[in-house]
Amino acid sequence: MRILRFALYALSAIVLLGLGALVFLLKSYPAVQLPESLEPSPAGSVRTLFLGTSSMAWTDGQSTWLVDGFFSRQPLSEVAFTRLKVDETQVGAVAAEMFKRLDMPSALSGIVVAHSHYDHSLDAPFLAKQYGARVVGSESTLQIAKGQDVPTTQIDAFTGSGRVKFGEFDIQLIQSAHAPTGFTGGFNTKPVFLPAHALQFKEGISFSFVVSHPGLGPGPFALIQPSAGYVEGQNKDIAVEHVFLGMGGLGKLSDAYIENYWREMVVGTGAKHVYLIHWDDFTQPLMKKGQLVGLKPMPKLLDDFPRSLELLKMFSERDGVTLHVLDAWQMVHF
Repeated sequence: MRILRFALYALSAIVLLGLGALVFLLKSYPAVQLPESLEPSPAGSVRTLFLGTSSMAWTDGQSTWLVDGFFSRQPLSEVAFTRLKVDETQVGAVAAEMFKRLDMPSALSGIVVAHSHYDHSLDAPFLAKQYGARVVGSESTLQIAKGQDVPTTQIDAFTGSGRVKFGEFDIQLIQSAHAPTGFTGGFNTKPVFLPAHALQFKEGISFSFVVSHPGLGPGPFALIQPSAGYVEGQNKDIAVEHVFLGMGGLGKLSDAYIENYWREMVVGTGAKHVYLIHWDDFTQPLMKKGQLVGLKPMPKLLDDFPRSLELLKMFSERDGVTLHVLDAWQMVHF
């Protein structure tokens, strides 16, 4: 009996040490020198406010819509050891600050969801109900919205590429791919009720978004690539000046993959300005005690942002493209 008790104590100690080491690694942030902040630009009516991961609020002064809108950003301990629900207090605080900075009423025309992992889809149904938005995404996203009692009249589900309009904005959904990181695949085939474990949020379809607005000319002006994945040739015949380029997990992939990703998204579209998104640790909050919080890169165990950033700097200099790393709460005017 004494030997068994000792063995149990020893096993417990090993488990605690292992968990401690894992937490340390997941909180070990790389040192990275970000490029200088965006230069102030003339205030244009079309603008977007970056809100961490691939969340962005877009407006033209008439209507406002979101990409993803993931504002809960639960801490790592909750993601790993509990089931997730919307942090309504945090989401409400971030949304209020968002509308204030956009100088827009508290109303949303729509929310396009990049794919159905929780860091993209969790808060969208709550925001849709609060601010009157349509939720647009895959059938997997539809099931998440159903699990939060969003009326079917506020849900647009696509089984492939498609197109939606929010006010004067025209958004083309292009079927793309998630970064090949291991957290891919699967579909939600029945409603996802909260609270739910992070792994219950299956990817579904990953989309890119091509944005047009008549105030900026007849063709599209921006491509949003939320995930660091791509389908070869997905941007055929698409030309844009601005690309918002997802970086999540890119630093763990090969140099050849990173360069091919750049060629597909930037060189292939003729873009002149690239803004890096989804590079941050989304278990860190956007606001703390009412104060705005800057972003940190993903921990070393999960990504190598300094490496991928250096490669993209080299490609941008070679191809004559400006490169910006967006921090939370930065505004881009067009």
